[in-house]
Amino acid sequence: MTTFVLVHGAFRGGWSWDRVRPLLEAAGHEVRTPTLSGTATGLEVWVDEVTDLIVDADLTDVVLAGHSQGGVMVREVALRIPERLRHLVYLDAAVPDPGERPVDVAPAPPDPATLPPRDALVPPWPMVPGGDLDEETAAWANELMTPTPFAPSLDRVSLESPTVPATYAFCTDTPAVVPCTTTRARLDDRGTPYVLIEAGHNAPLTRPEAVAELLLGAATR
Repeated sequence: MTTFVLVHGAFRGGWSWDRVRPLLEAAGHEVRTPTLSGTATGLEVWVDEVTDLIVDADLTDVVLAGHSQGGVMVREVALRIPERLRHLVYLDAAVPDPGERPVDVAPAPPDPATLPPRDALVPPWPMVPGGDLDEETAAWANELMTPTPFAPSLDRVSLESPTVPATYAFCTDTPAVVPCTTTRARLDDRGTPYVLIEAGHNAPLTRPEAVAELLLGAATR
């Protein structure tokens, strides 16, 4: 049995894994899907939350996955407790380079004059039906989405890089405005391999079988 800890992206909660979780559990695995604090005053708050969940439950041999903004937390948690982790999965994730701020992974360089203040709550980007995202799923998710604190995006990640083995996966139909496209372009430049999933950015909701297959594969590496 493997324990999966799945970290959601901006504006979402643990509910964003609701269609993936039963597929992993049906395969005999344990799944944790924390919801990060909506009042975080810095990146460390979220990293502490995920780290504490793993340590307090004495979880080991963990596959730690992050979707979208969740990739930032996965990166930092892997530096905190590498001995408890088996594999990392970055799913359409924004992954800052050492010493970078999450906001620096935006497709266009951020303009300090137009950035929200540190204590701002950023309104959610509504999910718009189209592609593999149907109207019913979009309406359900939009009812649950919440503003996300901006402060964590202004804090620099660690200068070190994780040593835990990792898999990068990107969705083929993700819009260019989503920060994970920056991460993907960097991996292309560096010759780092990654997996492609035929899906839009909301793959955990629209292509749960494909996401579960990706995660189960990571558990065997």
